[in-house]
Amino acid sequence: EPVKISTGTGYNNQPHFSNDGSIIYYTRELSDDGAAVQTDIAAFHTGTSITTMVNNTPESEYSPTPIPGRQALSVIQVEADQKQRLWSIDVTTGKMDLLLADVEPVGYHAWINEHEVAMFILGESFTLQTAKLDSNEVKLIADNIGRSIRRHPHTGEVLFVDKNHEPWQIAAFDPATTTVRGIMPLFPGNEDFTIDVEGIYWTGNGSKLYQRSEGDRRWKLVADFSRSGLSNISRLAIHLESNQIALVSDHTDP
Repeated sequence: EPVKISTGTGYNNQPHFSNDGSIIYYTRELSDDGAAVQTDIAAFHTGTSITTMVNNTPESEYSPTPIPGRQALSVIQVEADQKQRLWSIDVTTGKMDLLLADVEPVGYHAWINEHEVAMFILGESFTLQTAKLDSNEVKLIADNIGRSIRRHPHTGEVLFVDKNHEPWQIAAFDPATTTVRGIMPLFPGNEDFTIDVEGIYWTGNGSKLYQRSEGDRRWKLVADFSRSGLSNISRLAIHLESNQIALVSDHTDP
């Protein structure tokens, strides 16, 4: 049975597990006495079911993602002048540092390695671009992409949603060869997926959860949460070692 871990009725979204599966980080909407609304990063501790806040800033932060090799998260901060840039948050102190000063507006991102990141860049067409932390060079990889970006755990490819096909499909960019290949179609109108450490893809469609390997001909139904009041499943995060899945959905009491 699914268990609701977010509190409040605002924006609770973009889950991501810590490396050991003990924490689910997510974007949590907060309001200032019913006036200004902004988002900070929450940490749901799976062992105790206690939620703590990673940061508390006047600005809004989104897309919490563990940075490889560091006790830190990368986030997109909507700054006072509305720039959307990539920042880091130290998870022990809450200290924030700007990572890529000249790259914006960033929507979503995923780490290729400790020094290189793939990003969804907003514009007339949403594009996939990569950048290294020690360089101002930004490389354009693909355009007309969806919001989900993941790193393949075995090949190191950057996985993204290619919207130049109908239905939209998961595609892979290989940083070593700079080639792009198509992998598999998603359900019509769906741009959310994730991949687990075994290389299995996961997605939702309505109230249903599906998985698929690259060699499979179709998506396999894993669970239907309609009796639990879930619908419109979107973002997903998987942690196989801790036997957990985090998902975002609409919810009504059954």
